[in-house]
Amino acid sequence: RPYATNSSGTGFGSIVSFTPSSCVTAPTVTTQAASSLARTTATANGNITATNGADATTRGFAYGTVSSLATVIATTSSAGTFSTGAFTGSLTSLTCGTTYYSRAYATNSGGTGLGSIQSFDTSACDTTAPTITRSGDATMRVFVGGTFTDPGATATDESDGTLTPVTTGSVDTN
Repeated sequence: RPYATNSSGTGFGSIVSFTPSSCVTAPTVTTQAASSLARTTATANGNITATNGADATTRGFAYGTVSSLATVIATTSSAGTFSTGAFTGSLTSLTCGTTYYSRAYATNSGGTGLGSIQSFDTSACDTTAPTITRSGDATMRVFVGGTFTDPGATATDESDGTLTPVTTGSVDTN
């Protein structure tokens, strides 16, 4: 109820009732273990478990090689309107055989909620050259002016499995 006082007395206004609006706070976010781990890529996994009064407008992941994430290599982010639920982020250009740390985050009008920091390791680096096997006979003869047909080859690698070999160059039969 408003009021005012002067030398003549105090005047009162009418009584007004109101209901306070709820406070909006940062979303509650969790970080799950990374998945689809490879030599240079991984999938980060997070979950907005509560919006706390307003949907998130940004969500994503921060990641790096320092366990505290005091130094962040990069972030992924998506803009939009996000309620509760799981979300993922593609982490690319990673270094093989390296331990990384990631954390999920989401932002709404009440602030930014952070998940816990989780570690993951990228797959080991490939240190073995592929094995290439030429198709056809061990000895090939090409006559001057004749036609040469490349019989092809196969290639395999311990880390990558079957590869597609590339043949370049030409044979001068003249």
